[in-house]
Amino acid sequence: MCPFFLAAGLAATLLAVGPAMAQDLKVTVQGRDSIVLTPADLKALPRAKATFQAKGHTVTFEGAVLNAALKQAGVVSGDRLMGRYLSQVVVAKGADGFTSILSLAETDPFYRANPVIIADTKDGQPLDAREGPYRLVVDGDLHPSRSPRQVVSIEVRPVAP
Repeated sequence: MCPFFLAAGLAATLLAVGPAMAQDLKVTVQGRDSIVLTPADLKALPRAKATFQAKGHTVTFEGAVLNAALKQAGVVSGDRLMGRYLSQVVVAKGADGFTSILSLAETDPFYRANPVIIADTKDGQPLDAREGPYRLVVDGDLHPSRSPRQVVSIEVRPVAP
């Protein structure tokens, strides 16, 4: 095989498993304007760690607290989160189309002890291109089934009637 094609294939493989490039994250609240959080905005938000078991070992993610990002977009939180606001859901969508849905209360520390985070690191290292640049992680979940990789957007909207 031609050395050029071998080198190109190796470069493509390294890019695929290397760190993900940081990107902006769109947060939309139905009935309001969308906001765009830059990587610097996300780094400046309160941060937390979340862990779960993956293939027999503990994995620790760290990132911005989702509730803080939602508050930046104007979402009601804390002891004001009641009544009609409790019928809202948070929809996190990955680049591959995978969507995870949580109730708004599940993302708020007033109702939940464990944080939901927009992770940008895993075991102290930036997320690789397969997972990042952001992954939603629900601390306390026994499996990462509600943790979309390559999160590109987060939307808050009422539950459909």
